[in-house]
Amino acid sequence: MKTIGVYTTFYSFDAAYSLTSVVRDQLQALVKYKYKTVLFVLPSFKDDKLVPEGVEIRKVIPQIILEPYKELRYPDHWKEDVRKVKEMLEKNASDITDMICHDIFFIDCYLPYNIALRESNLKCNIYAWTHSAPSSRPQLDNNPHANRFVLPPRTKLVYLNHYQDNDLAEMYGAWIKNVRIVHNSRDPRMFWDLDPFVNKLINKYGLLEKDIICVYPLSTPRMISGKGLDKAIKLLSKLKELNYKVCLIALNAHANAERDKNQIRQTSIWASDRGILNTDLIFSSMEDAPAYEAGVSPKIISDFFRLSNVFIFPTTSENCSLVLLEAMMAGNLLALNKQVPSLREFAGDNALYFDFNYRDDEKENERYYLDLAKILASQFEQQKPLQAKRNLFNNFNFDAVFKRQIEPLFYE
Repeated sequence: MKTIGVYTTFYSFDAAYSLTSVVRDQLQALVKYKYKTVLFVLPSFKDDKLVPEGVEIRKVIPQIILEPYKELRYPDHWKEDVRKVKEMLEKNASDITDMICHDIFFIDCYLPYNIALRESNLKCNIYAWTHSAPSSRPQLDNNPHANRFVLPPRTKLVYLNHYQDNDLAEMYGAWIKNVRIVHNSRDPRMFWDLDPFVNKLINKYGLLEKDIICVYPLSTPRMISGKGLDKAIKLLSKLKELNYKVCLIALNAHANAERDKNQIRQTSIWASDRGILNTDLIFSSMEDAPAYEAGVSPKIISDFFRLSNVFIFPTTSENCSLVLLEAMMAGNLLALNKQVPSLREFAGDNALYFDFNYRDDEKENERYYLDLAKILASQFEQQKPLQAKRNLFNNFNFDAVFKRQIEPLFYE
C-alpha cells in the first residue's frame, strides 16, 4: 500500500501564499482516492483545521534560518542544518513510498532541505514540483548550491506546463524523459466555499464533467403548468442528442404534499423516456428528503447559479422575475419565452427568445425543438467566457488533474 508524503516548510495555510491552495487540493484528492497521506510541516504549524480530514500532519520539519542561503550563499554551519533535517526525515518519513516536494529543489534558501532529502537513506520515489520558470545551469565547484542543478536518483521533475519542460530538464542536466507535466487545479468545491449540499451534489452527479448546467428555481405545484419545466427538459434532451453532457437542477420548493411528490416522479419518468436520466435531472427536494422539500436556502441557490452556464426559462407569466435576474448575475446564456414580453424589459437584446409552444403536432414539435437546440448550441459555443468556464470545470478540477496527471506518476 502506498503512503504519499507532501514535504513542505509551511507554518500555516496562509491564503496569500498561493502554493498552499495547490497543496490543499492535492491533499483533498489523495484522501478522496484512499491514499494514506502525510503532510510534513514545521512544528509551529497552526492551521490544522484547514488541512483536509484524513491527512496525517507531522510537525517535524526543523526550522532553519533561510536568509543565509539566498542566491549562492551558504553559512559555515550548513552541514549542521542538513544533518538536523536528514535525521528528522530518516526518523519520521521511513514509511513514505512517494514524496511530493514543492520547490524544495528549486528555491535557493531551501538548500538544507534539498540536500537532506538527497542524502537520506529513504527509498521513496520523489516528485519535484517546480512552480517558477527554470534558469540557466551554472557551473559550480565546491558549492553546495550545485545540488540545486542535479537530479537526485528516483526523482521526476514536475512542471506546470509544456512550454519550458525542456528548459527545466536542461537546468538539472537531465533528459526530457525525466520531466512530467501536472497542471494546477482550481476547483469550485475548494475555491468558492460552497454549501455542503452543493458539494455533495457536485460529487454525486459529476456536475463538473457536464457541458451544460441549467439551474431552475421554482415552486413544485406550478413547475409544469406555470414554469414550463417540461419544455426545458425537452430542449435539454435535444442538446443531449447533439452530444452535450447536460444537467438540469430543479431547485423545487413546496414539495411536501404527496401530489407534488407524485408529479416529480411522473416528470422524471417522462424525462427518462426522452433520454434525460436521473443523472441529468435533479430535484433538490428528493435529495436528503425531507430536508429540502420546503425549499433550499438563498446561499444554495446562489452557489448553484455560480456553477451554471445556461438558463432556459419557458415560464408562461412573469412580472419582474428574480430568477431571471439571478441567472443574469451568474452570466448565463439566456433562452427565454418569446411569448412573455415582460422578460425583454430586463434581458433586452442579451438573450435568445424562443416560442416554446410553436407547434402542436408531436413530430413537428420534436424537429422544432431540435432546431432550437442547434440555435442555442451555436450561441453557447461562441461565448468564450462560458467555454473557458466549461474547460476549467471539465479539465482543471482536482479530480481530473489527479486522475489524469498525478496518480499515474505513482505507478510508472
